[in-house]
Amino acid sequence: MTTTPELRQPMAQKVTDRISSLSPETPYYTFEVFPPKTAPGLTNLIDRIDRMSSLNPTWMHVTWGAGGSTQERSLELAGASQGMGLETCLHLTCTNMQEGVLDRTLQRAKELGVVNLLALRGDPPRGEEYWTAASDEFQHATDLVKYVRKQYGQDFCIGVAGYPEGHADSPDREDDIDYLYEKQQAGADFVVTQLFYDVDVFINWYKKCRARGITIPILPGIMPIQNYLSFRRMTNLCGTYIPPEIMSDLERIQHDDSAVKDYGVQLSVKMIKALYEEGGIRGFHLCTLNLEKSITRVLELLGWVGSSEKRTKLNLQQRSLMANGGGQTANKVINSLRASGTNASNGPNPTVQTVSSPDLARKDSPTSWDEFPNGRFGDARSPAYGDMDGYGPGLKLPPAEALKTWGTPTNLSDVSKIFSSYLRGTLACNPWSEEPLRPETASISSHLIEMNDTRHWWTVGSQPAVDGVKSSDPIHGFGPKGGYIYQKAFVEFFLTEEQLNELEERSKKDEEERIKNGEADDGLVKWFAGNGKGDYRTNMKKGDVNAVTWGVFGGKEIVTTTLIEEMSFKAWAEEAFAIWKEWSFLYPAQSPSRKFIKAIAETRWLVSVVHHDYKDTDGLWRWLLKK
Repeated sequence: MTTTPELRQPMAQKVTDRISSLSPETPYYTFEVFPPKTAPGLTNLIDRIDRMSSLNPTWMHVTWGAGGSTQERSLELAGASQGMGLETCLHLTCTNMQEGVLDRTLQRAKELGVVNLLALRGDPPRGEEYWTAASDEFQHATDLVKYVRKQYGQDFCIGVAGYPEGHADSPDREDDIDYLYEKQQAGADFVVTQLFYDVDVFINWYKKCRARGITIPILPGIMPIQNYLSFRRMTNLCGTYIPPEIMSDLERIQHDDSAVKDYGVQLSVKMIKALYEEGGIRGFHLCTLNLEKSITRVLELLGWVGSSEKRTKLNLQQRSLMANGGGQTANKVINSLRASGTNASNGPNPTVQTVSSPDLARKDSPTSWDEFPNGRFGDARSPAYGDMDGYGPGLKLPPAEALKTWGTPTNLSDVSKIFSSYLRGTLACNPWSEEPLRPETASISSHLIEMNDTRHWWTVGSQPAVDGVKSSDPIHGFGPKGGYIYQKAFVEFFLTEEQLNELEERSKKDEEERIKNGEADDGLVKWFAGNGKGDYRTNMKKGDVNAVTWGVFGGKEIVTTTLIEEMSFKAWAEEAFAIWKEWSFLYPAQSPSRKFIKAIAETRWLVSVVHHDYKDTDGLWRWLLKK
């Protein structure tokens, strides 16, 4: 069926009132977005939300980083969305948050016209100093619901999370349903569930919730699959069960990004139809990952949105409505955001993929920003640039498992052993990469191990040089068949400032020698470097970029899928050093391991080094490791 949406008025409304205004058979859906890491990404997301508004979501969701790490950006984004006439729900956690942040956030949300919240507990405590509740009374999401109701009465409409497959910290699914019932009794108004891919599991859980007396609306979380590796990462992180037939289908097409995206759209349509027609569910929560094409296709295939032409006309009408009244406070937020990212959409090559990756190979054949997974594998100007879950950097293992995996390092050799063991395949992950190594790393693993073992240069990203392998190659290939793939070798690692100074001096001398000999007007080795304080150094000229992966295909332009430049490197460096901090919090405050890891984070630099002769497969490693 095709619904004809009414123009939204730029005024706050509780989402439960919006649901009540719909006829019983009318389907409705919400979109979830997260604040990108960079100012241009945030600015461009505002424009994307503006376009997505023509799809007429019943309301929007804006995620909240762990411990309030995205507090300002989340509030700005929620206010901007609300100012566009889109009713907006702000996610909010109560753990790991500094005192006073909660009340300031709630007050600011009211000022922006944001009256809908999703109350979450947040990450579990990791250490005595790390965990700071917003108040002593906050231990669970129920406590947050009670607090908001006590302090603000019915000013806010409050949603909570549901877990069809059980919460990771709960050994009993039946207890989970009891906890959800308690949230309802505390004042929760609606439920949004964690993502899932088994419809039968959800429907059985849903029936049990209703039988328990949970009467508030329950919206199943649906995430269209954008990319095989990002899908595996997200589902592993959430502990999501994947039916064998889905896993088999995806493994067969995992190297064809276009096929994976199409499969993700078709699967989402199939799931939503089953839930709507067989399960009687009419409300759905769509996780967009800040991407618009897949959710647009899902809604079009369901017949729930009109044609693109009609949606464009509706959007123009809505903009005219906003221009003629209402939403003045929130519009100031929108204008401020757009001003802060002037020309953000006009940066160099907005379709390239900017990568600062762990030691695994990530490939795409991009045609637009929507071809990228989010996280540090995306273009820094893209609305999808940020972390996979939108909650900020962090360790991807539970504290007990992380301690068991990485032990209690107190010296350089202990840390080097963790990295080298990961490279040798005897350790499943390190703090910067929770996934196994990609096959292409095998060709350079001996060099990486030498860097870690003998130099204490801890590698977190790399790729080998490749000179024109077929795009169908199972290790290096990507994109359509019949093409050829090229790569420059690069590596990212942590080193001391003294070692960075030596690297800088050597690259300068090499460049001078090449120019003197008439070999080139520049050096072969280019690098970016940053530390935990935000200091930045490079031998690149302002605005220059390191294009390190590209493909040549018949009847197409050259496709550049990996490009490392200043903006993305700085964003990645910030995340990389935040992970050192997270790692240190696993240990008691005065322990040797806490002090040692903290000292590393304060004294090391992250450097990304590229060797620009892709035909010299050993060039980078000779240059770095020569004595």
